[in-house]
Amino acid sequence: MLDRETPVKILIVEDNRGDAKIIGDLFKQLNGGAGFLLLFAETLGSGAEVSARENPDIILLDLNLPDSYGPQTLENAEGLFPDKPIIIMTGFYEEHLGLDLIKKGAQDYLVKGKITGDWLTYSIKYSIERAKIEHRMKLREGHLREILEKTPDGILVVRSDGRVLFANHGAELIFGHSREDLLKHPFTLEMDTEKTRETELRRLDGKKIPLEVRAVEIHWDSTPSRLVLLRDLSPVRMLEHSRDEFISMVSHELRSPLTVVKESMELVSDGTAGEVTGRQKEILRIGLDNAARLNRLIDALLDITKIEAGVMPMYLSRADLGSVLARLAQDYSLLAGEKKLSLRKDLPEAPLASYCDAEKITQVLVNLLSNALKFTPENGEIKLTLRPWEGEALICVENSGPGIDPEDIPRLFGKFSQLGGKAAAGQRGTGLGLAISKGIVEMHRGRIWVESQPGKGCKFYILLPVLPFEGAIREMVRREIEFSGSGKKDFCAVTLALPARVCAAAGRTAELAARVEAFIKAGMRNAHAIIKRGEGEYTLILSGAGAREGGRAGAFLEKGMREIFITEAEDCAGTTFPLSYPADFTDEESFIKKLSAERAKLAA
Repeated sequence: MLDRETPVKILIVEDNRGDAKIIGDLFKQLNGGAGFLLLFAETLGSGAEVSARENPDIILLDLNLPDSYGPQTLENAEGLFPDKPIIIMTGFYEEHLGLDLIKKGAQDYLVKGKITGDWLTYSIKYSIERAKIEHRMKLREGHLREILEKTPDGILVVRSDGRVLFANHGAELIFGHSREDLLKHPFTLEMDTEKTRETELRRLDGKKIPLEVRAVEIHWDSTPSRLVLLRDLSPVRMLEHSRDEFISMVSHELRSPLTVVKESMELVSDGTAGEVTGRQKEILRIGLDNAARLNRLIDALLDITKIEAGVMPMYLSRADLGSVLARLAQDYSLLAGEKKLSLRKDLPEAPLASYCDAEKITQVLVNLLSNALKFTPENGEIKLTLRPWEGEALICVENSGPGIDPEDIPRLFGKFSQLGGKAAAGQRGTGLGLAISKGIVEMHRGRIWVESQPGKGCKFYILLPVLPFEGAIREMVRREIEFSGSGKKDFCAVTLALPARVCAAAGRTAELAARVEAFIKAGMRNAHAIIKRGEGEYTLILSGAGAREGGRAGAFLEKGMREIFITEAEDCAGTTFPLSYPADFTDEESFIKKLSAERAKLAA
């Protein structure tokens, strides 16, 4: 029996009174008919009147009625009994007909003369439950459609033949068309279910809109389709343009006049423009010091802006980290001595070499050492340590200063962060040094952190991966994919190789090597990474470049090498065929394997 406190109202729409009586008797056999309230109608029209008056829980419907006949009766009934579960009753059994009726909305299909009381009870019970579930699903579908409609991004549902089945208000705004127009015309933008793509939409009004397009496979009303997500990138492009203008403004509009001011003050201070008194020299020194500080701030602003935008170039080569720390210890020993500080180093005897940007790693360590010199009192100690650590390199810059307040540690690596407490008194910097250091370390796929207690000094740790050449290329490609938005923007890789015999014939010197590297850095401004191997191989990751731009870059590099080596020989230098991502490759691994194969062919 049905587990209900109130009787189940059942409307039986049957014009054959004999069949109606048989169904009624079946219910009476079930616990004397307790739990059921039977309602009868002989036509769809009269059934609708009873339904409106009595609000039944379920409809038992004969297909052949005086005012409706055959499968069309179900369609007519669904209009008259909305949201009511319907069980079809018929005098004959056809499997395909039953399945078709259930697909069209019937909850069950019963054959007269074969209906038992138990089966009837089972069918009613589960038809009501299924109808409740379907009702909840429709409500959720309505909520989902409301969410899709109110989402600011454009959303389309597109059938496999390109026909648009659904378009939200965001799509109307992007395309500049009404929803009705979008549903009439096929969707023609290129889309990929594997990755997000960027494209440009030209609207009928002539306006060009940069778009981010992503598609996923779905079923929409049982139809295989694609849910297409469209994001207008115009605000992003405006921000990028503002960022580029900021970098340009800081680089030229501020730095150039600042250089003139600084040089002018130096000329006056040196006495070139006439005799200067001691008091005047002191005033000029204050001005020069502040000009130098402003110049450092400009450099820091440029660095942090480029790091956050993913456009800070990296120049990687094989470097012994122990040698880098040893040089820094030697350079800072004199400064430490002037402050009556002890500067010690603890470095491994064996080289600990990795492909990294040694200049940027040095920049990080200089910042940490400068902070240590500022905050360590007289007779204190600074210690530089390098250790191999589970396949990586662990660097520690330790000092015996006053330490860092616990409340300062969480925000220590933030932009414009200044240390609180007495340790920072009179020692204000740009507030960007540690933020830049964190960015540089993370560009190397490393990690930086601090351990400190007030009054017990502090230890800054840097953990860097120890990368071979292939590992460095892999990390730089991965970095470019991440900053280009998982492959939404093209980039390409090209390798320049200088044959050993050419280098030897030219009497290659350190000065010549410097000229080659300077040419590559100056000429390839869109190179986000340059990885140098040995003395004559350079792999460049060119941002925003496809195969065509990569080919032009290769030709430019070869021509430049002929000019540097003063030769017209075509084999003075060679470049690989430019490989473009994601235009030519759909995944990182295949791109890297092909790049390695191209480099091997070039070497051969």
